[in-house]
Amino acid sequence: MDNSKQQNQTRFLLAALLSMAVLFGWSYFFAPEKTPTDNANTAQVVDTSNTPAPAAQPNQPQIVQPAADEAPNKQITVKSPLYEVKLDSKGALATSWILLKNTSPHGEKPLFAAGSTAAEQLPLQLISQKALDTNNIPFRLSTDDQNLNTLLNSRNYQVSAAEDTITLGEGQERQIDFILTDASGVAVTKSFVFRADSYVADLQVKLTRNDQPVPNTKLLIGASIGDHAINHHNFYQIESEAVAAVNDDIVRHQGYYSFTYDANSQSSLAVDGKVDWAGIGDAYFAMVAIPATQNSGLEFKAEKYEVDTKPYYDGIFSWITRSEKTKETRHLVTAYLPINADGSTTKVYTGTKDYFALNAYNDVLTKSVGRPIDVVDIINFSNYSIIRPITKYLSIPILSALNFFNNFTHNYGVAIIIFTFLFYSLLFPLRWSQSRSFKKAAANAPKMKEIQDKIKDFQKKGIPIDDPRMRELQMEQLRMTKSALPIGGCLPMLLQFPLLIAFYTAVTVSLGIRQASFLWLPDLSVGDPYHLLEFAFAASMILSMKFTPQAAIVTPEQQMQQKLMTYFMPIMMLWVMWSAPAGLLIYWFFGNVVSFGQQLIINRMNKTGEPPKEEIVDSMPKNVKKVKPKLSTS
Repeated sequence: MDNSKQQNQTRFLLAALLSMAVLFGWSYFFAPEKTPTDNANTAQVVDTSNTPAPAAQPNQPQIVQPAADEAPNKQITVKSPLYEVKLDSKGALATSWILLKNTSPHGEKPLFAAGSTAAEQLPLQLISQKALDTNNIPFRLSTDDQNLNTLLNSRNYQVSAAEDTITLGEGQERQIDFILTDASGVAVTKSFVFRADSYVADLQVKLTRNDQPVPNTKLLIGASIGDHAINHHNFYQIESEAVAAVNDDIVRHQGYYSFTYDANSQSSLAVDGKVDWAGIGDAYFAMVAIPATQNSGLEFKAEKYEVDTKPYYDGIFSWITRSEKTKETRHLVTAYLPINADGSTTKVYTGTKDYFALNAYNDVLTKSVGRPIDVVDIINFSNYSIIRPITKYLSIPILSALNFFNNFTHNYGVAIIIFTFLFYSLLFPLRWSQSRSFKKAAANAPKMKEIQDKIKDFQKKGIPIDDPRMRELQMEQLRMTKSALPIGGCLPMLLQFPLLIAFYTAVTVSLGIRQASFLWLPDLSVGDPYHLLEFAFAASMILSMKFTPQAAIVTPEQQMQQKLMTYFMPIMMLWVMWSAPAGLLIYWFFGNVVSFGQQLIINRMNKTGEPPKEEIVDSMPKNVKKVKPKLSTS
């Protein structure tokens, strides 16, 4: 299961590279290397902060159970227009976090879990049942003392709120204090501040022992915050991953890809550097903590486990053979964020990964924290650091354009079609130039072959390269090539290549496209349930390639290569793009249709003004009327 997911991660980049190969005339595969695991910073450890105490070992302190709770257990529910949160006095932890709607400068959108329909709208729960069962839930505390960890995360705290349910109206906020003291001299206070109209909550942690701050305190975010109603995960519906801003860079670690697990299915990964923020999230939702100061010592810990799923097909071959799968390996990933346990404020953003919403929070967080904060990079603009700046700054205008067109059409499918038509219309002059370039190259092909043959003959006869006759042939070859360079014909594809990757990024991160329906498609952010788009895309690719001028064919090998590209490449792309987001396939399919229509127009335009060609025949057709020659009288 892990290997298939790893292969899925390279599918879209492979698709884009293969599409470029179609127009260049040769194909090649580009397989990204697996993210290296830093062995120096990785240790296979078992997190025992929430498991029964093991037997004492020599030279190791025995983990003891905390004293009986003096405070009764209490659960506090905080309701706001944006979210509903449940906090448990046992450990002062979050046991439920439901997002209700997304708000941004571009409007509001109600939020529901994956698989929701108009008749059944499922709540969007960010904390998984597995996390609850194993007590891997947000806001645990970790120190160097395992006994202290057990006390902090297992005892009931006294709660300042008298009521069980707190409802926040517009513009309101509320502070809730959780206080724990122990005979051993430990005192801890967790103070939460929730706001009705913000995804950002404040968390102040003051932890002392014998009136001294406890060093190396870490706040735990996770495990695996995201939409847990997804039946099975793939490259397009990713599992929750760890993300952090460290040393002015963005690091990401997927549970199935970045960790090496021990025999107990546990793993740990240390990240060196000063931490600006860190958290856990999937494609559309995240929980991220921004500490008051930048500290070192960030860790990510993970645990893998098997779950039963509804039957599904994990690729085109299993779909053809009807080989269903009913199990999946999943991962609980938790961020161990170093904080100051002196009561300073840690900002916690728990909400959508909508670009417009995140961008609006940057100024607020920067002012409140006192240093530049950019949470937009919570969004995964690319797993590849080399192309991330390109995809980020190209996908943001695409997101704005799609949102603009959706405001008029009220349908993201139509917005994608309008965007595609306008973009391909801008490429029409370049496509016309491409067609003329390839046409000239094709017309010059026989003469070019003749020149090449003469040059080869001269070389066989030992004529030097600086011979006047050799130079004349080379100059003639250069003059013929000057006005028909194949690279000029590839310019439209060169422009489409980065946009194609950026458009894919925009489709996979746009919250507006998530659960947006179009025709028979219930959700443009996931694959076509009937796979009609995949086959339509492959057929349109064949049609577009057959009518698009190609480079001049001189040898039989080139002719065979062109046929291979025309028919084999779409089949390969059908496999690569299987289950790709429907929004992306609509863009690519409609783009092929527009390209085909443009090429028909260009072909007619190129024929206009051409004189009729003379044709030499061996015999006259039978139905041709014979004309008697006139006799001259002069």
